[in-house]
Amino acid sequence: MRRGHWVPLFCLAAATASLPASAQPRAGATAEVAAPPQTDDQRKAQEHFQRARDLYQTGKYSEAIAELEIARGLDPKAKDLVMNLGIVHERLGRYDDAIAHLKTYLEMEDVTPAERARVEAMIKRIDGAKSSATAPAVAPTAPETPPEPPPADAPAAEPPRGRVDALTITAGAIAVVGLGVGAGVGIYALSARPGDGFVTGRDGTYDELQRRANDAHTAAIVADVSLGVGVLASLATAWLYFGRTKEPARAPDAAARGARLSVTPSPARSGGVLYLGGAF
Repeated sequence: MRRGHWVPLFCLAAATASLPASAQPRAGATAEVAAPPQTDDQRKAQEHFQRARDLYQTGKYSEAIAELEIARGLDPKAKDLVMNLGIVHERLGRYDDAIAHLKTYLEMEDVTPAERARVEAMIKRIDGAKSSATAPAVAPTAPETPPEPPPADAPAAEPPRGRVDALTITAGAIAVVGLGVGAGVGIYALSARPGDGFVTGRDGTYDELQRRANDAHTAAIVADVSLGVGVLASLATAWLYFGRTKEPARAPDAAARGARLSVTPSPARSGGVLYLGGAF
């Protein structure tokens, strides 16, 4: 090595695959035996240079920079130290520092046209890498998916049937009373009717026969009406229960609007009229 001139740092580590191509030996260079440093500072700088090379080979770039800075302080005219500082700063992604060192290299003495062209190409490449690293990342646009159709309305479940309210209870009670009264009065009519073998004088007078016949006839009419009311009330009860859906309990005053069911005897002796009304 000649006094005041350094070969690039990473030319000494060219055997490793991680070395930058710009630090390879120049074409046509002949091997020469490096002369020992002429000064103590150059000797110490060579030692720090060797440490920087070893640190670079193990990937310790920050420590390699520190050793190169010490070597450059001991031998400030060694331009290849400046180039190596730019290369290692680039490895760490410090693009501004890398470009600054390479521009400093171009301002030093004894820079040949070939070296200048090579370093200018390096500056251009690092500047492009810097632009790519600082460009905002554009998030890929997700393809638009058509909106999902609204779920089909599920068929409404049929509400349960079987309403028990004042109207149903009233109709049921009338049915029970009508059927019971009709059955009881019908039995009385059968027992009160004079038999076919009734003989006046022996079994009673003619007036008594007429009275018993009228009583039996009246009882039969009442039994028929009661049974008819019972049957109609039974049908109404069945419809009121099975024909309507269940509903929440009504307010107490709603009971006042319940059913009004009444039986009015007909002026004719042969029947009656059933009235069924109310709010549903």
